[in-house]
Amino acid sequence: MISLRKTAAIATFATLMLGPLAAAAATIACPHTQIRREVTTALPSGWWNTPIVNSLKSTRVQNIGGKPALICDYGPAGTIQRYAPEGQSCTARGRGFTCASAGPRTHSTGPLDIPQTYLADLDRGQVTQHGADIWFQAETASRLYLVPRNGAKLGVGNRRNRGYAGCSGARYSNARVSLGDIPVGSYVCVRTNEGRISQFRVNGLTGGSPKTLKLGYTTWQ
Repeated sequence: MISLRKTAAIATFATLMLGPLAAAAATIACPHTQIRREVTTALPSGWWNTPIVNSLKSTRVQNIGGKPALICDYGPAGTIQRYAPEGQSCTARGRGFTCASAGPRTHSTGPLDIPQTYLADLDRGQVTQHGADIWFQAETASRLYLVPRNGAKLGVGNRRNRGYAGCSGARYSNARVSLGDIPVGSYVCVRTNEGRISQFRVNGLTGGSPKTLKLGYTTWQ
């Protein structure tokens, strides 16, 4: 049996990982059920070629020139191919291919514990003094802030889970944010100092002093 506490933790991290809904998949069929292969070079008098005609045998996705290509294989008659649509991921299905928007790629993700007065890099998921995006500032024991650093910006918005699409269109500011304005359960968008879109969830704040801010974050490519 899984404890309620563990179940809640799993749900919390899973909620953070929710992104924009994938676009509806589209089907690309091989253009012919049969193809014919023959010699087209002119032959001397008295010579001839017997064409080879074969039905579609299989389909596959193969890297050609650094790009994914859709391959229709007709056995001895040969193959025909085309590149996958730009920005889409395709899978061979029967006599064709299913293609859908590849969506944003995750650059880094996971839990992040930031001790009071420390800084964190959301591009790499590290507590660090170099290349940081946010600083856990403590003016007093009760006046606590998250401060964007090195050109990073925060987008608090409605504090809901907006995912990549929502954070891409968020309004950002370089002003610090009081932790009182982003209680546990809040989601905050970030534009990192390397220009990536990121989002974190405030998972907790330890008691006592000094405190530790517990986040769950995802940064996209």
